[in-house]
Amino acid sequence: MVLMPRSDGLRINATILLAGLFALHLLMPYGVPAAEETAPATPDSIQEQVVYPGLEEVVPRSSQIDADLVKLIAALEEISGPETFTDDYQKARKVWGEFEAKLKEYGQPKDWPVNRLLNVRAQVDNQSRSLKQLLEQVGVPLKNLEEIRTEWTERQEYWAKWRSSLEAAGAKVPRQTFNKVRNAIDETLARAKKKSTDLLQLQEQVSRLREEMIGLRETLDTEVAALRRDPYKRNAHPLFSSDYLAQLDERLLVRTGEGVRAALQFDTSFFKQHSWLLLAQFFLVAGLIIVFKRLEVSSTARTEDWQFIFHRPVSAALFIALAAPVLFYSSLPPPLLQLFILLIATICAARLASELLPEGNQQTLIYILAGFFIVSKTLTTLALPLPLYRLFLVLVSVFGLPFLYSIARRHRKHFTGRFDRYLLIVSIGKGILLVVLIAQISGYATFALQLIESSIGTVFVMIFALMAMRIAEGGIEYFFQSDIVTDSRFVKNLGSRVSGRFSRIARIVITVITLLYLLEIWGLYENVNAAWVSLIALEYSIGEFHISVRMVGLILIVMYSAILLSWFFQSFLETQIFFGKQIDRGVRDAFKKLSHYGFVLVGFIVAMTMAGIELQNFAILAGAFGIGIGFGLQDIFNNFVSGLIMLFERPVKVGDAVIIDGQWGAILKIGMRSTVVETWDRSELIVPNSHMISEKVLNWTLSSNVSRVTLKVGVKYGTDLEKVIEVLNQVGDGHPAVVSDPPPSAIFTEFGDSSINFELRVWVDDIKNRLTLISDLGVAISREFKQAGIEIPFPQRDLHLRSVAPEIDLSGQKR
Repeated sequence: MVLMPRSDGLRINATILLAGLFALHLLMPYGVPAAEETAPATPDSIQEQVVYPGLEEVVPRSSQIDADLVKLIAALEEISGPETFTDDYQKARKVWGEFEAKLKEYGQPKDWPVNRLLNVRAQVDNQSRSLKQLLEQVGVPLKNLEEIRTEWTERQEYWAKWRSSLEAAGAKVPRQTFNKVRNAIDETLARAKKKSTDLLQLQEQVSRLREEMIGLRETLDTEVAALRRDPYKRNAHPLFSSDYLAQLDERLLVRTGEGVRAALQFDTSFFKQHSWLLLAQFFLVAGLIIVFKRLEVSSTARTEDWQFIFHRPVSAALFIALAAPVLFYSSLPPPLLQLFILLIATICAARLASELLPEGNQQTLIYILAGFFIVSKTLTTLALPLPLYRLFLVLVSVFGLPFLYSIARRHRKHFTGRFDRYLLIVSIGKGILLVVLIAQISGYATFALQLIESSIGTVFVMIFALMAMRIAEGGIEYFFQSDIVTDSRFVKNLGSRVSGRFSRIARIVITVITLLYLLEIWGLYENVNAAWVSLIALEYSIGEFHISVRMVGLILIVMYSAILLSWFFQSFLETQIFFGKQIDRGVRDAFKKLSHYGFVLVGFIVAMTMAGIELQNFAILAGAFGIGIGFGLQDIFNNFVSGLIMLFERPVKVGDAVIIDGQWGAILKIGMRSTVVETWDRSELIVPNSHMISEKVLNWTLSSNVSRVTLKVGVKYGTDLEKVIEVLNQVGDGHPAVVSDPPPSAIFTEFGDSSINFELRVWVDDIKNRLTLISDLGVAISREFKQAGIEIPFPQRDLHLRSVAPEIDLSGQKR
């Protein structure tokens, strides 16, 4: 036993005692207070106590405050004041005042045509957007000033509490220093407050001005919505009424002149803001012309879809350069510049469209429509009063009807009275002009205007869609025929099919975009974005289950993408992985089919997840599906499972020669439900997969393509039999399709009624050569027998006559 020193023993005993007391404390119930308990902590006692420095820090920290205030004053000078933004506000105020004065000349918004409402609303949005940017700019210095005020107010409070703590401790406080710090901070905060107050006043003025714009915007929205809801409302006087004729006075000329002067007012700020974009458009035109000229030489033999661009390279370059940068404009161009851009773009579009139309009448019609579109937009830009614009539409209708009639008559005469799609379009155009004429005469001005403008817009949108499809399909075709990808085995074998699939996708996308633009043109929605958002939000509820257009679209896109990826993967395997390798055809088909099922399954799960459908909800669907299998879908499910068994077990595979119910053929395709068998006469036999599993199927090529061919032949009695066998073996050995192992075998079979019968048994190297081999061997046996003097006898029969007419001489002599 080891003895410890006394001090160590006491230390250990103390430790044990403390541990016991701690355990006892844990075992005590919480409701029993201890004998001596401190008062519970109050929130005030929990708060952190600030310890202020002593008198020795007052002067040094005062000097630091002075230095910081000098920096603060410099920072305040750098912060933008209201004078920085006043000029922009005054300019916006002036522009808005002139704009309001011009709007008063137009009358009440409820009497405006829809094109004026939309044009004014676009200008209001442009000015409102500029004011919003100005508000954001004013908010930046206000935020900085607020941060300065918060920081220095806290520092001022710190110095005040520091002074109070020193006085409470009975110290002799240097009041002059504390007062100096307080006054300096107050002076600086007052300066910041002055600048902040001025900025707040400016911000309030800008906000009030923007509220005026928002109010006008709401009024215009109400009027546009009313016109869209009821475009058939009469909103003008009948054309031949006294009220309409009373409008044709000198005031119309004054209003027309004011509209022209307003349109000719040119704001150069747009060029200052977008000078880089205009310069980029110029270089884009030059670059596109060079590219189109070079592509015309290199791609003429590859694609015909781009020829309309190569015939009009300048028009194509101008159209693309004018249309592409529109999305990058931060503000709308001035009205006159908008008209100029529209003029150039319309002429270029008409020239490009004329290359897509084979007939001269069609090209003439396109140019006339383009001319009307340009004149109509010019009159709209000049704010032509509504009575005069109605006269313009009446004149267009009066002269347009006989013009379309003459075009239709010439076309019918040229094509011998055949009614085609072009005549249908011309007939629709005549009907539209007639309706416009009647509507204008009756006073339905808005309806007539919307009808004719929407109709012309529809024509151009359809032409643009056709051009876009030609460009997209030509680009896809050019890419897959270019030297970049033609060296790939995948593109060589499947390039045409791949380009076809991409072209189909491009047509679908362009068609959807075209439909959205048509919805905007016909006034159903304000713009393409609104149409898209509204359509995908459509939904239909079945109990608690909601199905929407967005959900259906996502499911279709994901499922089609999964099928497309599956096809690409299978094609890649066939051309890049399996090519040149000794892999059984059945193994390849089974792997490709299983990968296809895998892609489709993953696509289905992803589609359901993206659509917001929980997979656990498919338990109910699976139960219903099981009941359906038990009743009506049993055969379909049986065929599907049988197809999977065929893929794994492979009793037959694609290319096998089989006999099914007495029908010869080759397996062409193994599908999910049925197997397609191509017979020797090129007809297709559809066999359910369950039949391939449950019934007998004779497969000639399951394990090998080698097949035995048996040819029967007879010789007359008295022939040298050994010589016959020798000749037959020679014939079998001499054919290239006959395998050497096992060798040909000629055997005697029987003594027949008219001949001694033999069989020539040979093995053909491929079942495909079976019929050809039978024919060749038959011809060779006949030839060799003739050379060897071996005779193939005719069948011999004994004829027993029971009665003979007296006039017949059986000896063969004439009586």
